[in-house]
Amino acid sequence: MSSTISTISWWTIPLLVICILGSMLLQGIRWWMLIHPFDHALSLSKALKAHFVGLYYSIVLPTSAAQDVVRAALLSKDTSSSLSWASTWVSRVLGLLTLAVMSIYGLFNIDRSGLPDSFFKSIIITFCILILISLLSFSKKFTSPFRNVTQRVLPKRFFTLIDQIRQGVYNYRGKGGTVFVVFVVTLLMQLFITVGGCLVIFGISGKFLLFECLVYLPMIEILCISLPLTPNGIGIREGLLALMFSHVGLNKEQLGIYIVLGFFSISLKLIGGVPLLFGSRQENSTIKNAVSHSIKP
Repeated sequence: MSSTISTISWWTIPLLVICILGSMLLQGIRWWMLIHPFDHALSLSKALKAHFVGLYYSIVLPTSAAQDVVRAALLSKDTSSSLSWASTWVSRVLGLLTLAVMSIYGLFNIDRSGLPDSFFKSIIITFCILILISLLSFSKKFTSPFRNVTQRVLPKRFFTLIDQIRQGVYNYRGKGGTVFVVFVVTLLMQLFITVGGCLVIFGISGKFLLFECLVYLPMIEILCISLPLTPNGIGIREGLLALMFSHVGLNKEQLGIYIVLGFFSISLKLIGGVPLLFGSRQENSTIKNAVSHSIKP
């Protein structure tokens, strides 16, 4: 391990910090861009504050949805909860679409000789289904049957939240220009993160694995989002990274360093605690109540 550490390029950690903080900032800007067409009074600074505080709490809370609860609670006096949640859903759909597109593009450009044909076909089919379902979520005709089922099955609190998201999402059908611009921003953001991950691997191993990273890193992120079992996908992400490193020919020491740097990148979310230090007692109380509410069964 010590010999591997000594070979790491000096720029690896500064590059990682820039990529992570830059992606956090772009995520907040993207969220504000989705809200702004419906609420011109909401300032970018206020949206970013709510976003970074949500990131701070996502370090320890079991799902990334808790981050959305915190953001919605902080903006509850400034914008409707329906709009806040709908914008979150749309940003997640656009994120899923860009990750799937990037991974599919990478699959067509890597050497697939070591992969079974069934793997390639199953990944393409699965991603196409995810993209189709995501796009159909904007259709009332498609979602109406699911609404009737969830109304009977889910507790009232969860059904009300889902119905708010559903009603808010439909408003974006008339905002094609905004959605397209946000899609481009999301694509740039995901490329920023993925290429940054590729360069970090290059700094660790000396191997430039661009297309391999385009395939695996978005795929790992999709699986971590789909299985929100642990804070920030801890454990799930590391297991999938081990499979990736094994397939691309990197050793366990290099994997260990990459995972350690991954934990370091998660710790950068602590920057979201800065607004809490300077926030009012009432704001902090609102956040605390939102967090407690989000983790109740």
